[in-house]
Amino acid sequence: MIYVICGPTGSGKTEIAKILSDRLQAPIINADAFQIYQEMNIGTAKISVEDPFYNRHYLLDIISPEKDFSVMEYQQLFRAQIEQLSKQYKDIIVCGGTGLYIRASVYDYVFEKNNPDDVSDLEEMSNDQLYDLLKDLDPDSLNNIHINNRKRLIRAISIARTSDITKSENIAQQKHELIYDDIRFLMVLPEREKLYENINHRVDHMFNEGLVEEVKNLLNKYQLSRTAKAAIGYKETIDYLEGKMSLEEAKDLIKQRSRNYAKRQITYFKNQLPVEIYPSKEDLLKSIS
Repeated sequence: MIYVICGPTGSGKTEIAKILSDRLQAPIINADAFQIYQEMNIGTAKISVEDPFYNRHYLLDIISPEKDFSVMEYQQLFRAQIEQLSKQYKDIIVCGGTGLYIRASVYDYVFEKNNPDDVSDLEEMSNDQLYDLLKDLDPDSLNNIHINNRKRLIRAISIARTSDITKSENIAQQKHELIYDDIRFLMVLPEREKLYENINHRVDHMFNEGLVEEVKNLLNKYQLSRTAKAAIGYKETIDYLEGKMSLEEAKDLIKQRSRNYAKRQITYFKNQLPVEIYPSKEDLLKSIS
């Protein structure tokens, strides 16, 4: 059985995964987009290397923060890891909050095969211009892309003008079926007030544990990749170190963005995965005999 422990940031997923791993003697596959990066520890709330459960984790600390990393790369690593671990273990735990990583890995998610495209011309366009261009190239894709989501607009246009089929055609030809038979999606969802309290406390704890020093060390040691710098907590701390905001402003912004991210995670999991929702870790763990 594959147990997918998902939920918003600050909901207690890691603790649940550890308890379940101990109970089932099962390995844990990381499904957090930023915990894959080496030396990005405090800001990602990554399990410590000193924790006895660290060695039960897979797809953790596997990429240099200098490198970009894609959903497609994660999908390939995840499926290979599942195949390998299933030969040794009866149960496998997947734990993380990156919904797209999870869905792309356990469903028949096929990535578009397209040639590299120079999007410099698209970068110069306004969102309205991008929207109108995509309307001409692949109008069906606009059903799932907001006019203000510039990144996805550019991506869809790039696919449409370099691929044999459009993004919407690629999605339509997929069955949207799970590729694993025995799998459960378990989501822990505390009350909103409690969740936000957890998030705020986590951010304060990160700074107390030395987030600023961690970011300083990363900047001194690496040329951080675009995806690594996009992590909430890191980009704001970088702005603080560059004098763009005060430390308190950075903390408040991280808390705000973390709360907003939690809202998006909840929406995604509810709409994109057949999740069983539990209000607490105790209730979730009771559901697993």
